[in-house]
Amino acid sequence: MYFEKMPKLDYKLPLQYSLEMTDIFRRVAFTESIRNDDGNFETYLVKEGQRPEDVAADFYDDPSWWWLVMMCNDILNVESEWPKSMDQINTLFNNFLNGYSYFVFEDLDILPNDVMVKRDTGATAGINPDHYGVISSYDRLLHKIDVKQYEGSIDAGDEINIFREGVSGSGDYSLISGFGGTSCVQPYYGSTSCVVFTGPSAGGGAPLCATAGCTFAKIQKRTTIKNSVAEFEYNYELINPYSGVVGGGPSGDFMKFQNICGMTATVLHQYISDILPLTIKPTSVHLKTITENTKKRTIRLLSPSIALKASIELGVLLKGNVPRGTTSIIE
Repeated sequence: MYFEKMPKLDYKLPLQYSLEMTDIFRRVAFTESIRNDDGNFETYLVKEGQRPEDVAADFYDDPSWWWLVMMCNDILNVESEWPKSMDQINTLFNNFLNGYSYFVFEDLDILPNDVMVKRDTGATAGINPDHYGVISSYDRLLHKIDVKQYEGSIDAGDEINIFREGVSGSGDYSLISGFGGTSCVQPYYGSTSCVVFTGPSAGGGAPLCATAGCTFAKIQKRTTIKNSVAEFEYNYELINPYSGVVGGGPSGDFMKFQNICGMTATVLHQYISDILPLTIKPTSVHLKTITENTKKRTIRLLSPSIALKASIELGVLLKGNVPRGTTSIIE
């Protein structure tokens, strides 16, 4: 129904041949005034497992009106923008997000496809090639390394090196930099100065911080990607992971994007150390995915009483003789 409204064009092929094709590179949208007029639309809750054609059959009594369902909600890619069923979400986590999240204190310059290798803490202080993982993503704000492809096991408490291919201009893997970075930490929120942590100190000021200049990091926490934190909430409001924890709640923002070893008062440090107060809620990747998917289920649909008129105008505009790059809008 939708593609039939589009004009035909002669697509030139080599040797002076041509082929008649549908010009699919045309699109029509509603004006802002039309969108803002609630009298033109009705709210619809997408049911479990429904696709655009199912919604069209239910609401317009015709599955061929799927395009209008998508057009009303500015959806171009049904695979990424349409609400998923619970089976699809489970498949997403079981097949595509099946792996582990590793948390470190260091602020590292990690890129996808870097390789994380377990460090041999024995006499050689080398690497253990039987235990490694290919990094799929790195969340610098949360100091979270996601790994989906791995061999052996890397757990909390293990030390790691991270290598990158082609750093030296060849196909070899080289150790990335950034380990053992120092941290300058506010001793309390509102302080105008900071305390520099450069490594373990005799007084025990920073017993877990790596010595400046070292070439490895320590895994402080491991979870599944599904259960790893995506964001933090306090009283149903999002909070900065670098906020200080005062009396069970957040207070201000400490410095960001650096080694957080020694920043024991921050939300992120306490989450990684498993001492976060119950009043601060870490939202998992799984829960955030479900929450965002639930929001997508509420859509707007053009009232059936004016849908036919919109369809006719759509056909006129799509076949209109307009220059390339012109946006034609249904008034």
